[in-house]
Amino acid sequence: MKTKILTILIITIFSLFKSQIGNPINITDYPNFYNQTVNKLDNIIPNKTLYYNQSLSVFLQDLAQNNITIKAYDPGPFDNNFLKLMFVGDAEIRTEIRKYNYAQPYITITFQDRFNFKQAQAIINQHYWFWNTSSENFYKDLKVKKIEFWYVRGLTDKSINPK
Repeated sequence: MKTKILTILIITIFSLFKSQIGNPINITDYPNFYNQTVNKLDNIIPNKTLYYNQSLSVFLQDLAQNNITIKAYDPGPFDNNFLKLMFVGDAEIRTEIRKYNYAQPYITITFQDRFNFKQAQAIINQHYWFWNTSSENFYKDLKVKKIEFWYVRGLTDKSINPK
């Protein structure tokens, strides 16, 4: 009986993780995924200053309208005003991407004001770094100070100059 309950629990947890990350990509599909993502970002990058002094929700809405999906995030603890948005949520595929020496594009946002890092950590602890409604609601009203697009110069170009 204990084995059956444990098996059900493991399957439930696995299903929860898969539902959080959506349809994970594999390393074979990653170059195509990278190119599609960067092509979509290229529509937004030239206009990034339009989002400065705006709520993050305005920028997130434009990402969604361009079919760009944020899968994971990482708040910076340094000044509590920094957020990294990532397009791959699966930690295993991110490890594979590094093994192939591919670039992993992401966006960094610096906010005008600080956020409560303890609350940010509590949300992460609930959802394991996956971007979700709770995390979006926490950050959406913060005013954007600066946006940088990292590793968007080519699949194997890891130059450190953001756009």
